[in-house]
Amino acid sequence: MLLALPLVLSACTGGDPGDTPAPSGSGPVASSPAPSSSSAAPSPSPTGDPEASSAPPPLTGPLPSFTAEDLADAAREMAENHPGARARTSQEIAGQTETGQALLDDMDITPAKCAPFMDNQEATLPAGALIASVTIPGDTVNRESYVSLASYPDRAAAAAAVSRTADLISRCGSFDLSLGDTAGTAAVDREKTTTRAETTVGYRMDVSAGEQGVASYTVSGSDGAVVVSATTRDEHEKDIVPGDVADQLDEALEALRTQ
Repeated sequence: MLLALPLVLSACTGGDPGDTPAPSGSGPVASSPAPSSSSAAPSPSPTGDPEASSAPPPLTGPLPSFTAEDLADAAREMAENHPGARARTSQEIAGQTETGQALLDDMDITPAKCAPFMDNQEATLPAGALIASVTIPGDTVNRESYVSLASYPDRAAAAAAVSRTADLISRCGSFDLSLGDTAGTAAVDREKTTTRAETTVGYRMDVSAGEQGVASYTVSGSDGAVVVSATTRDEHEKDIVPGDVADQLDEALEALRTQ
C-alpha cells in the first residue's frame, strides 16, 4: 500500500544517503572558546548574576564533535519550541532503525545506483558517529517535519556526507521503486538553498503511485564535524515552503552552539 511511502520518506533524512563510510581525518577542528578571566578588582559597570556569568559562551566557528548527551540536549531544546514535537536520543533511534531498515530492505529500486536515496541514515552512519532527532507534527495529518543532528568523527567526514548527497542528486533524477504489490516512481530535483551551515544542499522528492503521492523537501548541511538534515513531507509539494525547512536546520545548529 502507498501508506508505506511516508514511512520510507521519514527514514530518508538526506544526511548521508551513501553506504560507504566517510573518510576519517584528524579529529574535531573546533572547540568551545575559553571564557576570559575577570579582574579581581571591583568594576563600576554591572557584572550581572555571578552564576550566569559562569556559563560557557555559545560555540563559534566550525562545530566540534558532540557526545550523545549533548546531541540529545540540543534536540530537546529545539523540541521545546514546537508544540507536540518529540526529541529522540541516539539510543532510542537505534531501537527504531532495525524495523525501518527491514522495510527498506524489502524495497526494490531501479536503477540500483539510486538505492542510497532510500537508505536509513541512522543505519549508514560511519563508526564513531552519533545522532539525535526531532519530529515535528504539522497542521495536517499528512504533514510532518523531521530534523536529524548527527555528530561525525571529524570535519572531513561530515563534509563528505553532504558531498555524497549532492553527487547522488546529480546522478539520480528519477527512479522506480516497488514494495510488495505497490509500485511507484520518484522524481528528485535539486533546489538552491541557503543556510548558516558551511556547506548546504537541498532537494525535492516526489513519490507517486497511481493517483496517490507524497512530496518532501530536504535540506542537509555540514558545519565542522556536524551534519544537520531537515525534511518536511506533505501530500502536496506546493504546501512545503523551502525556506521554512532551511530555518529548521539553522534552528538545530543554534541549539548545538549552546551546548
